[in-house]
Amino acid sequence: MTANSARTPDTMWLRVGELDIEIATSASPRILGLRRSGGSNVFARLPNAGIDLPHGGRFRFIGGHRLWRAPEVPEVTYRFDELDDLEHDGASVTMRGIADSDGIVKRLTVSAGAGGLVVEHTLEHQGSRPVETAPWAITQLVPGGTAYVPFGPGTPDEGAVLSDRRLVLWPYTDLDAPELSVGRSMITVLASPRPSKTKIGVENTRGWIAYVLNDQLFVTWAPVHREDRVYPDRGASLQCFRDERFVELETLGPLERLNPGDRVSHTEMWHLSTIDPSDIDAVLAALPAVPEGGSQ
Repeated sequence: MTANSARTPDTMWLRVGELDIEIATSASPRILGLRRSGGSNVFARLPNAGIDLPHGGRFRFIGGHRLWRAPEVPEVTYRFDELDDLEHDGASVTMRGIADSDGIVKRLTVSAGAGGLVVEHTLEHQGSRPVETAPWAITQLVPGGTAYVPFGPGTPDEGAVLSDRRLVLWPYTDLDAPELSVGRSMITVLASPRPSKTKIGVENTRGWIAYVLNDQLFVTWAPVHREDRVYPDRGASLQCFRDERFVELETLGPLERLNPGDRVSHTEMWHLSTIDPSDIDAVLAALPAVPEGGSQ
């Protein structure tokens, strides 16, 4: 089944470490569910959500977590994205898609980490010409909560006369939107049901992005922003999008020139825990740039 099929994909739940994940078995590489034992799924299921393609037809997002490519090029990005192979050995699961029109193959591997999951995103070039691209990890979560995007001050120069951070905006973003709040060290995005779109991007200086839904805290860690590398979207290595259907947490690696036979990987670490929402400020302040037992 192709990703633009209207049929809900076949799925199965797997236990990986301390968490349950739901993977698509009849569609492109997707992780459609994430929950603690006995808990509810925090990932959005969106079988009918999609985008009209410039070359005709419609691409359906399906929902959950996916590996994407940057920069966004609709003629390439939204082509059919089918599952080619699925491997599960009890300790990890690997999903591999078919090559896109550039010859890029996407692979997702999920394994147990320290109290959470390690999700490796790999782009492998099986085409014939060099391609400049960056791995882009996107997680769609159910609305009703709040996304937290660290926007910490950088290292100021003597006298603090030079800029120390960057806020990237998309054409439809309204800074006066009630869902968006930009503070000195944190941006919050309320995942409300109001029909509208909001997207912001920053440099990933803290190493994480988070979402709180009722008493559940979902945290994604990714490698911190490197000043010696070039990133898509004006340097926004950490991004957050919302509309009335879902909220997205997005992390990106730097742009790479891939020659045929090359590959590039981008690793996220996920934690899903239960918290007291009244303590969220203290919980977020204590989050490290790298989770315990992790490496970047």
